[in-house]
Amino acid sequence: MAPRRILFVDQAGPVRDALVRALTTGGHDVRVADTPEAAERENDFAPDAVVYGEGFSRSVGPEAQRIALQRPVNMEELRRALRES
Repeated sequence: MAPRRILFVDQAGPVRDALVRALTTGGHDVRVADTPEAAERENDFAPDAVVYGEGFSRSVGPEAQRIALQRPVNMEELRRALRES
């Protein structure tokens, strides 16, 4: 899969940190944001995909692919969703 620009919108914690680390190790440019800063971060970063956790809004912006995380997170399903866009 080609490297992508990914905005990760989720609460801080070990799950988010592990997923961001895995995506970064896979060659992606990953930035993180909490809900209050998500729209601004998306406008500044212009990601290819926005991955968001439960309880976070999908409507951050119109351009990027949206991927909703469900708990427990399956990293292979996340990779598949990124490949399919």
